[in-house]
Amino acid sequence: MNKILLSIALGVASSAAVVAQGLFSFSSASGDRPTIRGLDGEPVGGAGFLVEVLVLNSDSGNFEGGLLRNTAGGQVPFEPISPLAGATSIGLFSGGTIEVPFVAPGAEATLLVRAWDVSSGADYASAVIKGETSFNMELGGPAPTPPNTILPHYQGIQLVPEPSTYALAALGLGGLLFFRRKK
Repeated sequence: MNKILLSIALGVASSAAVVAQGLFSFSSASGDRPTIRGLDGEPVGGAGFLVEVLVLNSDSGNFEGGLLRNTAGGQVPFEPISPLAGATSIGLFSGGTIEVPFVAPGAEATLLVRAWDVSSGADYASAVIKGETSFNMELGGPAPTPPNTILPHYQGIQLVPEPSTYALAALGLGGLLFFRRKK
């Protein structure tokens, strides 16, 4: 009888470990946190840029974005979010609690936070002005608790133009100088 009870207990524990998912609050909006800064080095705010988070999946070796988060209607695919607006929160963001299905609570995960200027591209891949930072953090359990209330190792993001933008500008300037000399 004891063996049967022990087998059932181990089965329940192992199945709970399989479906376990770590949680973190996707937010930099607390206290004196690092911000997202624009080309001039000043914090940027409003709906002019988007922020998203990806988590490294050790099984695939890739950063994955299709994370799930809690909503009133259940779970939905995670979408990039707009940062907080307002003078007191320029450069900060808050995206709610993120569930990471492939990282167990208490385990360390590698997070990649990316931001981009939406006027330079609709998504991160196509944006010309963008920035990112990655760091490790331990994921929380049933509800994120300190130090997981905010991203504790988030270092801020500096938005910069893609190197190809500089190359294109240099090529255009060179072309102007070449044609000016010919006259």
